[in-house]
Amino acid sequence: MQKKYLMLCAVLSLFLCLFSSVALAATEQSAKPLRLARVPLVIRAYSADAEVEDIIENRLDLALHVPLNDTMHYVEEIPQSEVESALNDVLADLKIKHRRVKMKDAMQPLAEKLDADLVVCPVLTTYYEYIYYGGGGWGWDSTSDTMILDSGASVELDGYDRIAQENFSQSASRYYHEGFHPTGRACMLAKDALETLISAMDINKRVMRPVKERANS
Repeated sequence: MQKKYLMLCAVLSLFLCLFSSVALAATEQSAKPLRLARVPLVIRAYSADAEVEDIIENRLDLALHVPLNDTMHYVEEIPQSEVESALNDVLADLKIKHRRVKMKDAMQPLAEKLDADLVVCPVLTTYYEYIYYGGGGWGWDSTSDTMILDSGASVELDGYDRIAQENFSQSASRYYHEGFHPTGRACMLAKDALETLISAMDINKRVMRPVKERANS
C-alpha cells in the first residue's frame, strides 16, 4: 500500500514539474516584447512642410503609445536609424526586380530583415495649399476681398503584422476649396485622413496585443 502511495506521489510530482515547465515557457513567450519597426514619414508628394510632418509623426506616436511600456517592456521599438537603413536596402533590392516599387511591397521584406513583429509606415502622397482672392469661381481676382483656400492631402498607411500574417495598406484623401478656414488647411486635411486610416487598420489594437496576452497569461 505504501509502495503504491509513493509511486502515486512520484507520478504527481512529475506531472506538476511538467505542467510548471509548460506554464513557464508559455509565460516567457507571452512576456517577449513585440518588436516594432516604425518607419519615419515618407514624403512622395511634390512638397511638404515641417508642420504636416510633426502632425503625422505626433499622431502616430499617440496611436502606437503603450501605457507603462518603460516599466513593463511590452514593446521594443527598433531604432529609426536602423529601420531607415534596412528600408533603403529593401527598396534597392525591389527596384532591381520591378520598375515601379510601391511602398506597401517593402513592408513584409522589411519585417523579415529587422525581425519585426509590426511595421508601420506613413506616406504623404499628395500635399498642396494655395490661397488667393476671388469671387465664386476658380479664377484669381485681385479686386475681390474674398480669401479662397484651395488645398488637398493624401496619406497612405502601409505596414506588416507578422502575428496576423497580414500585409496592410490603405490610403485616404481630403480636399478643400472654400473661403479660408483653419480646418481647410492642408496639414489639417492630412491629419483627418490619417485618423481614418489609424482607425480602419486598428493600429492601436495591433500594438496593444502583447499587453492583452500578458494579462490573459
